[in-house]
Amino acid sequence: MVLAYVVNNGIVGNPSNVSVIDTKTNSVLATVPVGIRPRSIASMPDGKIAYVANTDSDSVSIIDTKTHSVIATVNLFSGPRDIAISPDGKLVYVVGGNTPDNSVLSVIDTKTNSVIATVTVGSDPNGIVLTPDGQFAYITTDDTSNLCVIDTKTHSVIATVDVVITQDDVAFTPDGKLAYVATFANNVSVIDTKSHSVIATVPVGVFPFDIEFTPDGKLAYVANRGPDDTSGSVTIIDVKTHSVIATMSIGNEGDFPERIAITPDGKLAYVVTQNGNTVTVIDVKTHSIIATIQVGNNQDRRFVAFTPNGKLAYVGNENDGTVSVIDVKTHSVIATVSVGTNPITITFIPN
Repeated sequence: MVLAYVVNNGIVGNPSNVSVIDTKTNSVLATVPVGIRPRSIASMPDGKIAYVANTDSDSVSIIDTKTHSVIATVNLFSGPRDIAISPDGKLVYVVGGNTPDNSVLSVIDTKTNSVIATVTVGSDPNGIVLTPDGQFAYITTDDTSNLCVIDTKTHSVIATVDVVITQDDVAFTPDGKLAYVATFANNVSVIDTKSHSVIATVPVGVFPFDIEFTPDGKLAYVANRGPDDTSGSVTIIDVKTHSVIATMSIGNEGDFPERIAITPDGKLAYVVTQNGNTVTVIDVKTHSIIATIQVGNNQDRRFVAFTPNGKLAYVGNENDGTVSVIDVKTHSVIATVSVGTNPITITFIPN
């Protein structure tokens, strides 16, 4: 059985929770109270423990996924915004807001659930992604134009890459050799992860926001919000040549694509829009739109993710406090699950 852990961001100033959904019955099995304004979640490789970053309560909640209960809370100096776990499950990396000295990356030992190191990074870090082998962490910041590179063995900054990032989006190719970064210059910077330097720049649409690679690493899909968050598009890049091979319009006036997910078999891309309440289904082989699916109401952040077997897609509807469950074979909504207030992210847990 696979469980979906949905983080509900809640209301400002109030503790929130995580909804646990049985993906077989699409029903809520448990609701786990966490801290105030949780923003991100990551689980151990074996799925036994999940970590939730609580931005407004300056803490990380640690959840036992067997009992669906919080077994520990790690207090940090300032609000954590993103979280990542090493491939071996030994360390948790948390980036947060500003501290009196600067902004930091906190490193948590998963055996003791204690902070064993802090690393000064750029001002107001908002995202972290580990290379597939866990050797490096790439950290994005809100207030600087640098991408910060951390050596996870020494917990030290080994490089900064000069790119003006649009969001917290960095994506690595499956082999970990390249990082694609969306920038305010309406392009994607291609970084060689061996030298941590930009080796190519690919022009895309206006305000690129999200990047996803196909499982074979041959294609990159980029969601572009468009001018003034209107009339967005998806750009498809050939990773071998770092060139655009297709562009398609997504969304209507006043709407724009926000997130992309690609099925585990690499055959389909699901693109969610923020205001239009739709999911656009793209055939990866033909680069053509084959379906549009109506989902729930949303006017801010929305997630889309596939179950590990690729049979179902889960889409967050923040305004409705629901999750739409889509049958990937028929491209139809088969369930709408009521969760907590403002569902903003999800992870799947083997059980």
